[in-house]
Amino acid sequence: MNSNKSKIISATLLFKDIKNDPYFVKIPGEISTINDIKETVIKKYQTENGILENFIDEDKIILQWYPNNINQEAESLYHESSKYMKLKQSEKAIECLKKAISMNKEEVQYLYKVALIFYEMKKFNDSVKYLKNTVHICPIYYKAHLLLGINLIKLRKFDQAELHILQSKRLNSSSASSYLNLGVIYSIQKKFNEAIEMFNYTIQILPKETRAYLGLAKIYNILNDVEAANKYFGKVIEIAPGTHIAEYAKRSINVNYENEANFLLQKNNGKQLSRGLELYLTGKYTDASNIYKEYLNTNPSDDYTWYLFGETKLRTGNLKESLDCFRRAVKLNPKRGLYYKSLCIPLHFLDKSDETIEVIKKAIELGKKDALTYTILGIHLMKLNKLEESKNSLNRALKKYPVNPLAIYYLTLIQLKLNEKNNALKSIKNLLETEVYTPLKNQAKKIEKNI
Repeated sequence: MNSNKSKIISATLLFKDIKNDPYFVKIPGEISTINDIKETVIKKYQTENGILENFIDEDKIILQWYPNNINQEAESLYHESSKYMKLKQSEKAIECLKKAISMNKEEVQYLYKVALIFYEMKKFNDSVKYLKNTVHICPIYYKAHLLLGINLIKLRKFDQAELHILQSKRLNSSSASSYLNLGVIYSIQKKFNEAIEMFNYTIQILPKETRAYLGLAKIYNILNDVEAANKYFGKVIEIAPGTHIAEYAKRSINVNYENEANFLLQKNNGKQLSRGLELYLTGKYTDASNIYKEYLNTNPSDDYTWYLFGETKLRTGNLKESLDCFRRAVKLNPKRGLYYKSLCIPLHFLDKSDETIEVIKKAIELGKKDALTYTILGIHLMKLNKLEESKNSLNRALKKYPVNPLAIYYLTLIQLKLNEKNNALKSIKNLLETEVYTPLKNQAKKIEKNI
């Protein structure tokens, strides 16, 4: 056996994939015989460096590349670099590898390893330079194509990244990382159908790949499919409890509230309270409330659980109890805008305008600058006859969410108070044209008749 073959780089391509891949054929199915497929593939991957061999194995073609020669001194330097890496001495490892490369310029394993070190050092441009040389010398090196694509994602060169990761997938169709990173690219490009397909392929290969579930959750969140988003966020929490990615998933879980403002609130749940979360998401608010209450008996300083407890009380119509829970959460952690935002809801329904305004301004100050906060602020400013301030707040709400029926309705009332009849009529028209069902439309029709 040729000793050079100890340095083999392999790739396997299925005939069925080659026949329909636009990289190989202009028209799907235009090549069909084994010889045609073989010639097409070899033509695509032929290189001036090293030796490229091919083998037919039933329904696939196996490609193997290896260098023309091995330099033993360079090999020693290559192995020495590994020792430096174990000692976390990256610069010395790179120095060894550069010397090895100078002795054998076509040994792609040296180039790949330098690129990998640069990637780990977050020197993505340097990594890209070595990887481009790697795939030029050995076009079938799927690991190099994949790492090159990942570097290009980091550099936000998504079109280039896609080409190399597709090449990696083509050369090794069983690599979950290729599908995962294609999912990332398509998500960023807002090609959601393609991204969903790639993340699902990832999960077929690696059923416990949390990043794929998280990717799906984020997409469905953007698409306002709360049920699907929560399902995938929950899967992340189930697979990797206690990890950073699970904590992110917990903070990202959404609960859909269908009150008069039609808004979404963010919530999460600790590991010990996962049952409470499950009950909450299935609408069993009383059961979830009991779990939170029991937990708080022994953990009274847990601000987040007071918040969760308050949400269950709010959903079961216990406004005063929810008010108490949210106040406790705020007292324990006065720097979290979410708690102030939730506190303003029972205050709003209990018609405590002065306190509602104070609390909602604090929520906005802490970053909760959304349609709901500006809507509630506008309503209570109007109740205190601060009409211009109210109008400004409601207009801000409508910039955030143009089909917000509650904001449109109260803006109409203010416009009428300010004798802006034409603007009021436009607002009524906008409200009636929204696809959201709300009793406010009946009120708007009555107002329209009286103008």
